[in-house]
Amino acid sequence: MDDLMKCLYDFVLERRMGDMVSDPEYREASHTLEMQMKKVEAGMNEEQGVELRVLLESVSAQNSIESEHLFHAALGLARELSALAG
Repeated sequence: MDDLMKCLYDFVLERRMGDMVSDPEYREASHTLEMQMKKVEAGMNEEQGVELRVLLESVSAQNSIESEHLFHAALGLARELSALAG
């Protein structure tokens, strides 16, 4: 992602997705994740807990990259549709 695209992506995250945290479905998913993490970690030793957190951080990083690419594709589609309408 180039600098302009990254700037636009960050803008959308900060200014346009703020209501995501108040979405009941998002809150439920966050709560479920937190509860499941506690359950799983309760049966692990410290080393296993560290490995689990590294795994989850890797999954999160991968999802972030996918979201950035989705944003880039959506922006490209918007440009194409705008060109067709104009």
